[in-house]
Amino acid sequence: MRGSKRGFTMLELLVALALMALVAGSLYGSLYVAFKAHHSATTAVEPARIAALALELLKQDLDAALPPTGVLAGAFTGTAGPGAGESSSLSFFSCANFPGPEETASDIRRVELSVETPADETQPVLMRRVTTNLLAANAPVVREQVLCRRVRLFSVRYYDGSVWQDAWDSSGQGDILPFAVEVALEFALDPDQPGGAERPYRLARVFRIPCGRVAGTN
Repeated sequence: MRGSKRGFTMLELLVALALMALVAGSLYGSLYVAFKAHHSATTAVEPARIAALALELLKQDLDAALPPTGVLAGAFTGTAGPGAGESSSLSFFSCANFPGPEETASDIRRVELSVETPADETQPVLMRRVTTNLLAANAPVVREQVLCRRVRLFSVRYYDGSVWQDAWDSSGQGDILPFAVEVALEFALDPDQPGGAERPYRLARVFRIPCGRVAGTN
């Protein structure tokens, strides 16, 4: 005798669909919380990452800074801000420690750092300007790079072996580089974050300059 065949009733189908919807909703909620946590964590560490990258690039430039005694290596000049709480500017010459496609490892280039507001920006940025091909027959090549945006302060101090100075002019220091440099960077957080517009992020580092000398030594 052939066995009887029994299908799903409408009630069983409705219960199954309800359970599937419940499981899908739980999965969506879990994924939403996970993605939101990931976004919050990424947003929280982004300022530290940007500041660390900017200071690491500056460290590489300072590691390759050249004494202002060569044919191409000009003065090491650090200017303090015109007023309290205003940004410094820095200009010096260094080797191309990570040369670009048009440079060699022995090229000398001029590095300039300053806080300015470009025409296509609405807030101050920390600008790194590198001038290469200093002996070229044509005009030297100038490359600009924005290191940080929404900059509130870029402060640099210089250690001569005994005291910290707010400014440095190698032509008045016996054509030597400072023994060490302290760089402080402060910029506003993303204004879309709660309190981001009022709560700046600050990072300071001290860099020893390999070719730096203590003032007054031979």
